[in-house]
Amino acid sequence: MSMDRRDFVRTSAAGLAAAATPAALAAERRPSRASDGFGAPAVHASRDTRPIIVSDLSGIRFNNGGPESSVERAFRGIVEGEDLLDALIAGVNIPENDPTEMGIGYGGLPNADGVVQLDACCMHGPRRWAGGVAALEGVRTPSLVAKAVAELTDHHLLVGAGAQAFARQLGFEIEDDLNTEASRALWLE
Repeated sequence: MSMDRRDFVRTSAAGLAAAATPAALAAERRPSRASDGFGAPAVHASRDTRPIIVSDLSGIRFNNGGPESSVERAFRGIVEGEDLLDALIAGVNIPENDPTEMGIGYGGLPNADGVVQLDACCMHGPRRWAGGVAALEGVRTPSLVAKAVAELTDHHLLVGAGAQAFARQLGFEIEDDLNTEASRALWLE
């Protein structure tokens, strides 16, 4: 069935008018749940809602010798009611600590000088937080430091020596070298 432009505009306008009825607009403005204390509505999902987690291959393939992949850990945390950001970061920590994953964390590929420098950022929509670290050396889990930047500072990004000093103040272990034998061998090629 074909439709000319005038019929399309007429049908679309009628649909928009029906959607904009006073009852529909009132339902749209009605809050679904109380605020979480930060001025944003709390995240609310019906029983039929299932989380969707998007990841690259490292979220599925690497498990650091444990029973769960990154995606499985994050999914379980969300389903069990953990804070969304906490569940996702707990999932990300799995490949960050896996020495066989060369894209992030411990054993990540080094820069031109042979130093592993890591970046991470995170956002928490309901709390309106954002934080990140860049060129962080010596910390296996930059995602946790990024979350701390969001939670504990007025900054959104800490870089290099400043990011490392912040991590040290919070008690993160600072390692001299995050290279593994494999990442060092690739760098030497």
